[in-house]
Amino acid sequence: MTTTALKKWEVQRRLEEIDRQLYWAGSVGRTDLIARFGISPQQASADLKLYLDRLGQAVRFNGSIKRYVPTDKFQPEFIQPCIQDYISWAGEIGHAATIVPLPFRRANMAVLQPVTMAIHQRRSIEIRYRSLTTPEGTVRRITPHSIVFTGTRYHVRAFCHRSEEFRDFVLGRIIETYTFDDAGPGKDKDDAWNTLIIVRIGPHPELTVAQRTVIEADYAMTDGEAKIHIKQALLLYLLDQFNLFERESDRAATVQQIVLLNPEICQLARS
Repeated sequence: MTTTALKKWEVQRRLEEIDRQLYWAGSVGRTDLIARFGISPQQASADLKLYLDRLGQAVRFNGSIKRYVPTDKFQPEFIQPCIQDYISWAGEIGHAATIVPLPFRRANMAVLQPVTMAIHQRRSIEIRYRSLTTPEGTVRRITPHSIVFTGTRYHVRAFCHRSEEFRDFVLGRIIETYTFDDAGPGKDKDDAWNTLIIVRIGPHPELTVAQRTVIEADYAMTDGEAKIHIKQALLLYLLDQFNLFERESDRAATVQQIVLLNPEICQLARS
């Protein structure tokens, strides 16, 4: 990156910070930029002037708090507001979101590194893999193409040379890795990986009209349903996580809350 390009990038970051302070925190001042980027008061003033020149009447100075605040006309210019943007930004400035702790599903670096090397070098790798049926582990050769996080665990999507099909291998269950070799079929041959499925969810039919309205808002539903586009290879994990396999669940409607509107896709999760 050239010096000129670096300076432009640094200015862009500071303009994004002004956007975030105004949008997420409701005000911005020179001290925010000085503390965040270690710049001089003069540079912070120059950045604010550059920003204000772009946004005009959308921002005003509040003399009582000596900070700039957004007006009703304000719309962020340099960021795309979303929950992910706030979570990332808040964590950087000391307001990290609290995350519910989950049981840790380990991924041994001594295993992960050779597996990722096989992915990037497009090679196969021999592994010792254990399961509930073979807790001592069995040796097999795989050609991995992607790492997947399901929300609770990491696994590698790979072609299994022994079964001659694409399967998911939980990283924590790979005991050892051995030699590299020529690759088997790759991602382009993984039909389940390359097939997109539309999952249609809606409020549980036994909820009241008022309760359904709450669920529709929670999941950003339109006309009583939300659509999720997902790879067929990942469909199992989505349906399992939200208990969507059975349309007539034993769980109370207020507990289950959502149902699968196209249950015929369940068979695709098991194929």
